Amino acid sequence: MMTKVLFWFQVIMAWTYMIPQVIGLLNGKTEGLNLAIWSLFMGYLLVGLSLSILSYREKPEAIRRYTVIIFSQWAIFIPILIIMGFQHIHWTTGDTIVSSSALVLYTIVVLYYRSFKDEMSRGWLAVLCKGVPQLWVAWTMIDARSCEWLPPLSLLATNMTMLPRFFQVYWQGRQGGWDRATKGLMLGEISNVVTWTVVTIVWFFLR
Repeated sequence: MMTKVLFWFQVIMAWTYMIPQVIGLLNGKTEGLNLAIWSLFMGYLLVGLSLSILSYREKPEAIRRYTVIIFSQWAIFIPILIIMGFQHIHWTTGDTIVSSSALVLYTIVVLYYRSFKDEMSRGWLAVLCKGVPQLWVAWTMIDARSCEWLPPLSLLATNMTMLPRFFQVYWQGRQGGWDRATKGLMLGEISNVVTWTVVTIVWFFLR
């Protein structure tokens, strides 16, 4: 019952995040935003989706199916924001540096695990695709002295989807076992929680 409640809560919060973001982009509110965060976020989502599918194949339980659906939903939403963002936001030198740094670090990870297909290798890719750009967007907000791109409702919704997903993956491991795919998922979610907390703190400071 609890897992189903968490699932539907995340679905509703994702829409709560999406609608103000679309309205903000349509009104040109992009100060403090960079394209690197959403572009690399897509990498995080695709990795998370692949790991959640592998985890579900390992043990086809309801909680693991919910995780697949949640990542699928975000993998549809974020490309829409990226397409809309291209009309208002320019790719900067900083975006290139951040993206290149993430690529170099991931190359080192692949060499260490000797495979891109290794679940923990993908988990570290999720860390780099989520953690690095979120720290970068925190700096971009500080540098611009603005956080107008992130409406209060979207900030709340992000936290309200992030934490339930973190606990959902944790319970998934506790209940069904910590297979490598679930461990990789957990690694990405820990990175997400830690770095988005930094963004949240910066947001409150700038308000």
